[in-house]
Amino acid sequence: MARLNPFTLCLLSAFTLFPTSDADAAPSAPALMHGIDGQIAEQDYRGYWASEKLDGIRAYWTGKQLLTRQGNPIHAPNAFIQSLPITPLDGELWAGRGEFQAVLRTVLDDTPDEDAWQRIRFYAFDLPNQPGPFSTRYAALKTLVSKTASPHLAYVPQKPVTSNEALKERLAAVDEAGGEGLMLHHPDSVYVGQRVESVVKLKTYQEKDVTVVGVNPGKGRLQGLMGSLVVRLADGTEFSVGSGFSDAQRAEPPEIGSTILVRHNGVTEKGIPRFARFIREKPTL
Repeated sequence: MARLNPFTLCLLSAFTLFPTSDADAAPSAPALMHGIDGQIAEQDYRGYWASEKLDGIRAYWTGKQLLTRQGNPIHAPNAFIQSLPITPLDGELWAGRGEFQAVLRTVLDDTPDEDAWQRIRFYAFDLPNQPGPFSTRYAALKTLVSKTASPHLAYVPQKPVTSNEALKERLAAVDEAGGEGLMLHHPDSVYVGQRVESVVKLKTYQEKDVTVVGVNPGKGRLQGLMGSLVVRLADGTEFSVGSGFSDAQRAEPPEIGSTILVRHNGVTEKGIPRFARFIREKPTL
């Protein structure tokens, strides 16, 4: 992976995420920044800012409304909403490691469960409308959160990378503690609503979203249940996923056309994920 020229990044223009001419206009899907998958051996990451990758629900705060990455309203309790600042925020709704399903159930509920929302905080990691490079936006974000008297708001702590060896140690520690991995931000990158090389996801494994295109019946103990799913990558490559499912999931497997998340360890010479296992079905948020 070639190191991204920070001066090239700064030439990218700012943008408006939501309509401003009509206060009552429905918001569209926010143009969020997304990172790429990376490996420590491929690049020298000294100088990047590193944070833990939170396994929650990506959310965008417009200053008035909380939205999913697809632009759908999130029905949080009034106390949660009213405690947030009027400044747009990009972040994650998170309740701790291993609590993704609990957060998902809470966020998808059209009638907010105030007790369930007490476990969730909005962890902001960027200020989309703040000009300047990431290092400047992060400093402004910390100041904003510290001045906002909200028990539901926090910022994701960032720490500069001193060496790839130190980065490996931190990634191993997060993985051992049950975390999802690390996110790296180039300090000179501007906020752009697209996938960029200045934001890198590091994990000890890889994950992919795949589309379900078929179901293979089970045999032996799994007679009468789903044995494996036939799935398709974005490039058209198809393969089967047969591990990671509970018997209940095998009895009612994800439907054809749905998207699931699979975890794997590298790929074969043909580009097929190695040791792919089912993690969860991906909701349409």
